Amino acid sequence: MKNNKYIVLLVFSFCVAYVQAQSGWTREAKGFYVQATASYFSSNDYYTTEGRLADQGSTFNSGGLLIYGEYGISDRFTAILDVPLVRLNSFSTTETVAGVGNIQLAIKYRLLKSFPLSLQVGLDIPSNDGENFARSNTADDFGQFNEINLPLSDGEFNVRTTLAASHGFANGKTYASTFTSINFRTESFSNQLQVGAEVGHLFFDKLYLIGKLKIQERLSSENNVQSGSFLYGEGTTFTNFGLTSMYKLTSHLNLVANYSDYSGFLVERKNIYDGGTFSLGLSLEY
Repeated sequence: MKNNKYIVLLVFSFCVAYVQAQSGWTREAKGFYVQATASYFSSNDYYTTEGRLADQGSTFNSGGLLIYGEYGISDRFTAILDVPLVRLNSFSTTETVAGVGNIQLAIKYRLLKSFPLSLQVGLDIPSNDGENFARSNTADDFGQFNEINLPLSDGEFNVRTTLAASHGFANGKTYASTFTSINFRTESFSNQLQVGAEVGHLFFDKLYLIGKLKIQERLSSENNVQSGSFLYGEGTTFTNFGLTSMYKLTSHLNLVANYSDYSGFLVERKNIYDGGTFSLGLSLEY
């Protein structure tokens, strides 16, 4: 029983956005988990919709504060709330725009009692119409200050469906999970497929380390990619890898740190800025 508690705690501690963990476990009835995370990203390496590395001449910066929570409705049903409470976007040549990102509400259901296999259905709710214009820091040759759209939300509703399976090893300190997710998008955007896996281990009864790998592909029968900001995610494909650590400060409070990055190892990078994301946060579980 104690071994199972280690594995369940390990998995639920890392269901955060951007490199979101997915597992076959659900929370115990009336149990909850809350995490607040601050993140930062900066890069001038932009890959076009054709997968070509372009010279942009300016650096894109993004950051924010994420609030994530889970509540066990029953032993087999878990409610999930994912809120990018503050998002900050800018280029090195523009002012910074700030606001709330897409809000996700989801329900996860454990399909089998004897094996950790779950189905999660989530609704992404847009926080605005997808338009947040940032003004340039300097005027152009005609004395005009130009504006560029740096959306904090893609302005459309998504339905994400995820099937995940997990396995806890006999030592009670190691687990592995894998998942497949389809993001059904509206407003003429292409649907997206994500497939991922992660492995985690508990060291010294205090420190959790988790390695993650995820790919994203575009699901569409059309050859064209909708025009617009790369922040809409249209035509965006990538391989994402990351490392998450959690240190137990107390029996309920944890310090969480994460690093993730992109590569073209399995899936080519398209319509994306390539660089590392750093995040740091605190989590509370009962």
